[in-house]
Amino acid sequence: MRRIHLGLIFTLAFLFIHGVTYAQRPVKKRPVKTSTTHPSHYSGRDTLDRKGVVDAFPTNFAATTMKISYESKIGTNKGLKLIGSFGGADADPSSYNNGTGGTPNTFYQVASFSEIGFEAQLRFYVLKDRPALNGLYLAPYLWYKSMNYTPVITDPYNSKEIAGSATSVSDFSIGYIIGYQYIFSSGFTFDAFVGGGDNIISGNNTPGNPAAINQVYGYPKGIMIHTGIALGIAF
Repeated sequence: MRRIHLGLIFTLAFLFIHGVTYAQRPVKKRPVKTSTTHPSHYSGRDTLDRKGVVDAFPTNFAATTMKISYESKIGTNKGLKLIGSFGGADADPSSYNNGTGGTPNTFYQVASFSEIGFEAQLRFYVLKDRPALNGLYLAPYLWYKSMNYTPVITDPYNSKEIAGSATSVSDFSIGYIIGYQYIFSSGFTFDAFVGGGDNIISGNNTPGNPAAINQVYGYPKGIMIHTGIALGIAF
């Protein structure tokens, strides 16, 4: 299994680097249909040659995390999307230390946490009648996130749940996604993608780590799904 994971990592890394190199080569401009060609088909959809998109991922607010991104056009049918995230929360102690086995009222069910993340996607837009940044795309991605957190443990003296010792966990992932970005004529954008990749875990969640108790949700090892929904503005 380790050989399979390493092979997948090297293969996707090669595709990512090759794609970046290829994106720098001069390419022929492809024709872009205007909204007057087929009014019924292009109604409401943007046909301008956009240079970039700034957007945010609203679903991440459920995890008390802010996630924003910037995508730049780097070729006739290519875009480079860079994503950053930051989050954190402190649970109300009354939600877990009342002796009834309560659950901390944070997304990761820990006493407190702070998390950062970075991601890069090299997007290849495949619909030839639309400019880059608009339409169906395929993309390899690299993703890293890290969390410092304080788990909730059971006090051996009174059986109540208390905050334990601070610990940390990190995740490096490489994989592939398919997605669709729709740019409206107003410049408003809607982006959604799904895919997956291999997660490489270090820190407290490391498999086989004898100290890896109170592992945190959201940092699993192995092949995992990768999704996102974003809203933004094109310019």
